[in-house]
Amino acid sequence: MKSFSVPTREEVSSTNQKLFDNLKAGLGFVPNLYATIGKSSNALQSYLTLQNAKSSLTGKEREVINLVVSQFNNCKYCLSAHTTIGKMKGFTDGQIMDIRKSTDNFDLKIQALSRLVKSVVETHGRPDANLIEAFFFSRLY
Repeated sequence: MKSFSVPTREEVSSTNQKLFDNLKAGLGFVPNLYATIGKSSNALQSYLTLQNAKSSLTGKEREVINLVVSQFNNCKYCLSAHTTIGKMKGFTDGQIMDIRKSTDNFDLKIQALSRLVKSVVETHGRPDANLIEAFFFSRLY
């Protein structure tokens, strides 16, 4: 199995050093995934632009997606990172665990989104039609 070394701030371009500084200021740390992408002089900025693109989903809703997918993939690193970010977005510890376990009942929009995302990952992109309908219905209110 090949391993990757995570570059330090000093090992990336000056442009990416500024991005590292911004990430550290906003998150308190530079996630290893971002740091590794930072080996490329262009990829990190492109990735961050995509991550922060305008969307009809709120930042909190995006974290629901991240938490559900991280739980499905059983990625401890991703779960730790997205739990931290989820707290920064306003979720409580209990709400985060409920989202991860798909037992969330505290918000109908969040519930519809998390159930749909779980179905998408479990079925490899063929979610239950009722979950799609519930998601779009929840967006009306």
